[in-house]
Order: sequence, then structure tokens, then C-alpha cells
Amino acid sequence: MSTCHTTPAEGSRRRLRTEFARLVRLFGLWRNEVGDPEPFYSALAAEAAADLDRRHGLAGAELLDLGCGPGYYTSALREAGARVVGVDMDTTGWQGTFGLVQGDATSLPFPTAGFDGVFCSNLLEHVADTAGVLAEIERVLRPGGWVYLSWTNWYSPWGGHEMTPYQYLGPERGPRLYEKRHGPPRKNRMGEGLFAVHVGPTLELLSRRRGLEVVSVVPRYWPWLSFVTSIPGVREVVTWNCLIRMRRRWDDFR
Repeated sequence: MSTCHTTPAEGSRRRLRTEFARLVRLFGLWRNEVGDPEPFYSALAAEAAADLDRRHGLAGAELLDLGCGPGYYTSALREAGARVVGVDMDTTGWQGTFGLVQGDATSLPFPTAGFDGVFCSNLLEHVADTAGVLAEIERVLRPGGWVYLSWTNWYSPWGGHEMTPYQYLGPERGPRLYEKRHGPPRKNRMGEGLFAVHVGPTLELLSRRRGLEVVSVVPRYWPWLSFVTSIPGVREVVTWNCLIRMRRRWDDFR
């Protein structure tokens, strides 16, 4: 009886084909995100929940979904067995069947060390005080707990959101020119609902958080290109959506 063995090269090609098919599927859903956001965000939520379950085991974990929006991620994490609290300043888009806490990400209404994990997707670019958000994530996380932090960095292909591609003219000139030509965006106006958050400065802020250890930094949609996140300048454009995984240190907990 012959046994078929997969060579490393064949395994790599198979993984690349799988990742490419995933990207094609996500891109197809993303193209309709404005008119029909549910399929795209539900797919991302299911993917994130499955990944976190493999890494940490979600059954029974007490989690914070920070900046939960309509609740796609909150629902997916709950379906994986976690006990999840969703918090957001804006409750108008909530679509979940369970409670939502209205709160400020820079001043959370939760006790210190109250969660096993903090999930925060696409919030940072909508908050003026990045440092404040990071400080609160550190505070509410239990020692040994994990953080999943991702956001759309400013100079990425979708960094300007509705104003794209004007973000490439800079966070001051770009929005000003956009509004001169098109009027104010329907939502996420610069300085109100949208802020320029960059990869390098965010990593610098995290280096000052003694209680948070950065485990990995990858482009969320193409994590196999993790090396680009170590190249200043390039990472601000190529990353698109930056994903930082962190751990709450035991030795600095007070």
C-alpha cells in the first residue's frame, strides 16, 4: 500500500490557494458593505471567533467587545461559548438580542481586572484618544488575559472611509479638499467620527504600557505578510487593517 505525503512546497501552495480564496470571498462581500453590511461583518465575526477559540478557548470566558457596534462580533463570540459584554457609545445600530452597555472607551464603566479577554475591532480610528483606549484595555484585563485589537490605519486603501482616496493627501489637507469638492461625508467626518491612527505611533504608545505585552502585529486580511508591519512607511499603506495581539502581563499587575 502506497502512502501519499504532502511536501512542504505543496503544503505552502495549498495554504496560499486557501488564503486567496478567502480574500476573494471577503472582497466580494466588502464591495457591498455600504448597502448591505451584514454578510461582510458576519463573515469576519465568525472568522475571528473561530480563531480566538483555537488560540484561547472561549467556552466560559468573560470577554469585553469594545466598540461592538451592531453586535456582529458579540453574537459570534457568544455562540462560541463566551460570556460577552458589548459596549459602545452609539447604541442606534444595535442588532443583538441581548443587552448592550453604553459607555466611553476611554472611561469604561467596569471594575479593574474584570475580563479574560478584550476584543476591539475597528474602534481606534473613531476615537480621538488612542492612548486613553489602550489604558482602559490594560486596566480592565485580568493578568494573563488576551487582547485582539484591530483598526483601519489612516494611509491604508480604506483609511479615509467615505473620503477615500483623499486620505493620501494627509489628515488635514485630504479631508479639507474632499469637503470642498463633495461636501461633508454622510458619517465619519474627520475630527468628529474619524481620526488618523497610524501603525507606528500606536506601537510606540503600546511600548509605554508596562502591563501590555505585544505578542504579534499582522495585517488582518493577509497575516502571512506579517513582515511588512516591521517596515516603517510601508506598513502604513500595505497593512490596510492592522491587527495587534497582546497579553496582560502578570508581573506588572497592581
